[in-house]
Amino acid sequence: MSSERRRMELPKKKEDLDKIVEEVEEEHEHEHVHEHHHEHENVEDIVSVLELLVDSLSANVKNIDTTVKAQGNEIINIYKILAYVVEACTSNDTNSKNEALKKAIELLK
Repeated sequence: MSSERRRMELPKKKEDLDKIVEEVEEEHEHEHVHEHHHEHENVEDIVSVLELLVDSLSANVKNIDTTVKAQGNEIINIYKILAYVVEACTSNDTNSKNEALKKAIELLK
């Protein structure tokens, strides 16, 4: 094992120093461009995912709107049926009772 340490020689000429500075700057610029490119890709990936999520949410909203409208129509029918049942219960005339119950049964079909 050698006790001698190798020392790095520092450039003695201004041209050599300028060349080293230029190489370091080029390497740094390349790394910066590379990092920026990855950041740009990450932003594009995030935007793509967000667009997919928005599309999915839009589809879900349309589905929910359709379901709400269908349930609204069913609630309307329930109230109509209840109205006919109340009419049948409060009527003194047998024919009126039968007619109201027939209308309620028709809505149930």
